[in-house]
Amino acid sequence: GKERMPANTACVPLLVVFDLDACLWDPEMFQLSGAPQKHDASDNSVVCQGGDRVRLYPGSLEALRALRNEERFKGTKVAAASSTTEPEFARKCLSLLQVEPGVRVNEVITFTEIYNSNKSKHFAKLKASTGVDYSEMIFFDDCSYGDNCGDVERGCPGVIAIRTPDGMTGDKWREGLAKFARSKGGGSL
Repeated sequence: GKERMPANTACVPLLVVFDLDACLWDPEMFQLSGAPQKHDASDNSVVCQGGDRVRLYPGSLEALRALRNEERFKGTKVAAASSTTEPEFARKCLSLLQVEPGVRVNEVITFTEIYNSNKSKHFAKLKASTGVDYSEMIFFDDCSYGDNCGDVERGCPGVIAIRTPDGMTGDKWREGLAKFARSKGGGSL
């Protein structure tokens, strides 16, 4: 017979996708007074021209650290799907913010679709670039400017979408993983 995969391996997504503005970090790129300039290690923020600071939400750090370090996510790819109107600012922040000292966010989030469009388009491109089926993806989005989660669920059947109206939190991360595991017929993690 066919080998049975260990339960926990079968119950984690093969692709985790994060929205950026108001989901992974705050403030939103369009709100910045100027371009992102440099990383400040004292509080892990990006300092922008004009003095604004971009910071990852605590739940973003928790999720990104788990994805980088936990054995169960060894086969999981990580992506950003953003419709920000300031894609260069977003890319700069991904290259400056750190998940842990010396590890930049763009070393964990290695697939990016950053342009102003319906998120279903981002997901079609992510499916093509990663080779991961929609049913093996999970998506976190704040949905402040429209129902991106609903758009993706309708346009890309199988994606598990989690709304993060207050940005990424540890609770939303765990809720998403549990919902994904249930969709696979597994227990919670």
